[in-house]
Amino acid sequence: MKLLKTCEHRRTCRRQLRERSQTAGHHEGMSSDEELALTEVTEFQKSKDNVLEESKKMFEDVRADCCDIRKILLKFQERKEKFPDSYCDAYIGFCLPKLLNPLVRVQLINWSPLENSTDLKEMPWFRAVEGFSDAKKPSESKRDDDPDEEVLPRVIEKTILPKITGILRLS
Repeated sequence: MKLLKTCEHRRTCRRQLRERSQTAGHHEGMSSDEELALTEVTEFQKSKDNVLEESKKMFEDVRADCCDIRKILLKFQERKEKFPDSYCDAYIGFCLPKLLNPLVRVQLINWSPLENSTDLKEMPWFRAVEGFSDAKKPSESKRDDDPDEEVLPRVIEKTILPKITGILRLS
């Protein structure tokens, strides 16, 4: 945040200087003086690398089957097949986006839609949730309004859209 404020302050100072000198031909965003100094870039990269390293340790004390989205969804799928009525009565499909949110967010730490990064559809969490949402319903409880079909759109709405909104606000 400090880096962002410093950059904004510099831009404001340069803009005021241009306005006083009435420099013609300036195009917003095209000046090379708007780039970050090498020390700031290095500091930012160090901080980013530190966050990525720490994120790898986040679930180290959690059982593997409790922090793997695919395994979690497989357990819910098994529950749905064995006990379709109780599964439906528990509104699991509505709870899953909130349950998966922290696990998806960890996978998105290094993701930036404004840079060359992995396409969402290629990420492990996306494929796992997509596979779960598209899974065939058990024959005993064929429902037209299966909430599991909406898990992927809800995860995107609750997790991805806020991240994109935050990135765009900072840009």
